[in-house]
Amino acid sequence: MSKVDILVDLQFGSTGKGAIAGYLAVTRPYDTVVSANRPNAGHTFIDAKGHKMIHKVLPNGVVGASVRTVLIGAGAVFSVEQLLREIDRLDKFGYNNFGVYIHEAAVVLTDEHKSGEKEYSRIGSTQQGAAQAVIAKMDRDPGNDPTIKHVEINHPRIIVVSPNEYHNKLLLANKILAEGAQGYSLGIDAGFWPYCTSRNCTVNSFMSDMGIPHTMLNTVIGACRTYPIRVAGTSGPHYHDQEELDWEDVGVEPEKTTVTQRVRRVFTFSIQQI
Repeated sequence: MSKVDILVDLQFGSTGKGAIAGYLAVTRPYDTVVSANRPNAGHTFIDAKGHKMIHKVLPNGVVGASVRTVLIGAGAVFSVEQLLREIDRLDKFGYNNFGVYIHEAAVVLTDEHKSGEKEYSRIGSTQQGAAQAVIAKMDRDPGNDPTIKHVEINHPRIIVVSPNEYHNKLLLANKILAEGAQGYSLGIDAGFWPYCTSRNCTVNSFMSDMGIPHTMLNTVIGACRTYPIRVAGTSGPHYHDQEELDWEDVGVEPEKTTVTQRVRRVFTFSIQQI
């Protein structure tokens, strides 16, 4: 059954996916929302009452009135503390009608993962520990299991589930919103290595990280912006058909990234990128 709409970024990230995801969930009858976020991306949504939510773990579609199930896929990397903070903030705003089900193979972020990325500043990395966390998982060392399978989370609405239990949640869902992170051009194989993230940012990649079969795919929703951005500093080159601008050229106040709060670089629109 084709029941999954997936939202992806078509550029270098920061195209407003968080706001779009929240809008879609508020205006469409999704009962399940899915993500496999990592700590190097934050997604912002402001509801009709002015409540601002910034999520690095949960999908922003959690604000939908019909949403009852939140799934966090095996490709996710996050800290439990960040997840609890996000749920606590949602509770304060009245968003508490859902359960969070985490695939047992999702990776728990640690301080060691973060400290291992200090040298990545030379390539414009956010240095949040995502790559080191994934490397720890890929090492397959039984004595150093970084997954959430063995972590106890004391919260009544958070449950760590097996692969079969996770898949059953997908099967039982009626309408699903899946949310990708970062942006296509930040993908490790998108042509800007090493100025990139540690995974591909494509529909196929995100669906794999979220454990969603391709037979469930209904619609792909792409987000882009008139003036694409990259993070500050040595974050890499741009496409041949675009130029780097100053924020004065655009005529607006300089933007800052959600995660690092560094001023973004800004560029002209690229047809090649889209």
